[in-house]
Amino acid sequence: MPCSVLDFKDVVVVPMGDPDDARLRKVHKKGFVAEMRSLSAEELDEWVALYPVWYLRAYRRMPVLWCPDKKKVRVMVPNLRSHRAGYYAWFKYVLLPDGGYWYLLTLTLFRSVPMHQAWASINRWVSRALNRFRTYLKTKYRAEISYIWVVESHKDGYCHVHVLFRMPYIHELNFRKLLSMFQSYWVDDEGRPLCAPNGVDLKCIGRNVQFVREYVLKYLVKQHKQYWGFRLLPDGRVAFRRSTGYIWLFKVRLFGMSQDIRAKVREYLKSRRGDKSVCGWKWYGVVSANRLHKLFYKPLGIPFESWIEVLPERGYMEYPDRHLPELVPSAFSSRGSPVDDEYSEVIEHF
Repeated sequence: MPCSVLDFKDVVVVPMGDPDDARLRKVHKKGFVAEMRSLSAEELDEWVALYPVWYLRAYRRMPVLWCPDKKKVRVMVPNLRSHRAGYYAWFKYVLLPDGGYWYLLTLTLFRSVPMHQAWASINRWVSRALNRFRTYLKTKYRAEISYIWVVESHKDGYCHVHVLFRMPYIHELNFRKLLSMFQSYWVDDEGRPLCAPNGVDLKCIGRNVQFVREYVLKYLVKQHKQYWGFRLLPDGRVAFRRSTGYIWLFKVRLFGMSQDIRAKVREYLKSRRGDKSVCGWKWYGVVSANRLHKLFYKPLGIPFESWIEVLPERGYMEYPDRHLPELVPSAFSSRGSPVDDEYSEVIEHF
């Protein structure tokens, strides 16, 4: 049975915030993350509580597209990038580099590191550790590595990192030597170890590229709800994970890769540009999630709380275009025909 946000030890339960809170206009603007990093844990909690209402604000204006040829109307789920369940699904189509041996490196953290500091710094710490290793290999052996890293959250909200890397066989770099190197590289900004020696784990997984792909997708796609989900409670409050709030505020990257793998991603995305799946769909207006639910799902007895929770699983929803006047009343004239406006181009950002 999938985990609910209520099953995690870092669950936060707060009253639903005000969608018109002025602080929401500052989120992720220039200098915002730096400001968040300067706050105490207590001050951050006030911002963390805004996460669910920030998320739901995007559902106040859901784009509505119309295709005259298909006589269909399509309501798009706002694309909050990695917040959407299928955001990383493209990874299964990317060709990983051949040759060399793959290793799985796991990096954990002392629980003495404050949780908010851990999430604020995790990307920087990972980047520095990998750069030290890359520099060493390039300088001494003129060798390059391919790598993919994934940040994962424990049930208590603390983060740890899995790094899958591929490198050529180098006789001097036996297993024990590699492990010792990563133990010395996994340090904070002052050079202090971020975990005990046994908190750095290394496994050789050979040449099994399919294992690498499945492992990455497991943590990026299958466990999506563990990172971004929340639960609307019957009493008007909302439950979510404190770690989710930190990931949101600090704009934590949950996934990264080396330049050679990134190049293959670009090739794949370039090949997909010819996919005109939205060709023929015209912008028609916007509809709120509340209105959409009342029109189609409330009559079926589906509670709003349950419906909104699974909405990110869908990229869009389609209905017969006879529902256009109900969905976007403002787009019709008094004669009941569509009103032309400046929005005539296909929407490609959703």
